[in-house]
Amino acid sequence: MMKAVFFDLDNTLYDSEKYYTRAFKSISYYIYKNFKINQQTTYEILNKNWKRNTSMYNRIFDDLVEDLDLKININDIVKIFNEQKVEENDLFLDTIPVLKKLSNEYKIGIITDGNVLRQKRKIQKCGVESLVDLIVYTKTLQPKPSPVSFQYALNQLSSNNIQPFYVADNPKIDFIGAKKMNFTTIRIVRGEFKDVDSDKNVDYSIKTLKDVREIVETKL
Repeated sequence: MMKAVFFDLDNTLYDSEKYYTRAFKSISYYIYKNFKINQQTTYEILNKNWKRNTSMYNRIFDDLVEDLDLKININDIVKIFNEQKVEENDLFLDTIPVLKKLSNEYKIGIITDGNVLRQKRKIQKCGVESLVDLIVYTKTLQPKPSPVSFQYALNQLSSNNIQPFYVADNPKIDFIGAKKMNFTTIRIVRGEFKDVDSDKNVDYSIKTLKDVREIVETKL
């Protein structure tokens, strides 16, 4: 039987807080330059809103415009966020060593939500692309928690004898679709959702990616 290990990207392989921090600073500078509003004020509004509501909240920039009474096209802010610079060291330290190790033994893939161009830049810039066999951007199909992207990933492997695993961080949406497609689900407890309780859709919980190999190796 072929074993295939798929990973979420943000907060699993990629430290999203680094991206958000840089993006919020860029947005704060843009607003200062155009509206002369203190950069720290803008940054604190954005950061507190994100920490309170998480990245699942889709009105963070609308709230900012309302809070600061800005006469601005919201798409200008979204553009700055989506085009924010990605740096090679944005990955968690365990990402590359674990992917290299697993790629020698199993099929490896990524199934990720989010703006497709933004996620592609993260994967390409951080050197992840060459270590995986398949990348699925759910926005081109159906975002999580839909099972569609998980079914698509299995179909791309061209084998009916697959034992699939999914490693991700967010119990709210990451594992629902995966379980519907009979993936073994592994939750890494880190990032912005680390304090969210697991539920029936989570089979295993780990604190480091290094623990993935043992689960995959011993799971029958």
